Amino acid sequence: MDKDRVASRFKASAATYEHTAIVQKEISRQLIAMLDRFTIAAGARVLEIGCCTGVLTELLCRRERIDRLFVNDIVPEFCAHTEKRTAPHVGRVEGIAGDIEMANLPQCLDLVISSSTFQWMTDLPTLLEKLAASLNTGGHLAFSIFGPGTMGEIASLTGRSLDYYSVDALHAMVREHFHLVTIHTEQKCLYFPSVRAVLRHIQKTGVGGLKGDRWTQGKLKDFEKQYIARFSTDDGLPVTYVSTFVIAEKREKKEMP
Repeated sequence: MDKDRVASRFKASAATYEHTAIVQKEISRQLIAMLDRFTIAAGARVLEIGCCTGVLTELLCRRERIDRLFVNDIVPEFCAHTEKRTAPHVGRVEGIAGDIEMANLPQCLDLVISSSTFQWMTDLPTLLEKLAASLNTGGHLAFSIFGPGTMGEIASLTGRSLDYYSVDALHAMVREHFHLVTIHTEQKCLYFPSVRAVLRHIQKTGVGGLKGDRWTQGKLKDFEKQYIARFSTDDGLPVTYVSTFVIAEKREKKEMP
């Protein structure tokens, strides 16, 4: 995966992301609501991975008493923006710009949270191992991740898609280092009046960060024709998102016999 390309696409969508990322914002609200069942330590130390424009971050900061907040994004400008957005609500906020898989993680964390970001990781199992090491015993990992079937309409026509993790794969890798509290999957569909509107949505949310052939007029017309023929509904042209939600707890280290 070309992470520079991914970062470039998200940076280009900065001005339009919050207005057009309808599904991502709803997923963020759902993830925060799931945390209502758990007690996060007062004065917590929290890391958010993939903060983007700070939608999830602000929701979290209004819910929890956070003493130290670390916000990460592969786009440095998003970190700076989110720092300013959340500074009034936390004791201290610090940006960790760049690829989280390459970063030195803060330690003694009470919560690691991430929404709609982990599908971009090159080696998610290794990252989860590092996150477990950075959490206090009893600390929580809460994340959502897009899964198989996401933008399936586009993938079926172009042959291009992320290598999404199945629920079974996520279940196994999380349980390597955590007590799995809950995991479930939901599907959401957005509907658009035209194929051009579908492509504008992808562009304005930055999610089209995969390398592929450039669109020619001929390819675009053929894509439009096939999309309409195969997927048109009374509600319009669908774009499907499939998201898995996970809450896990850092387990105590097993004592040596």
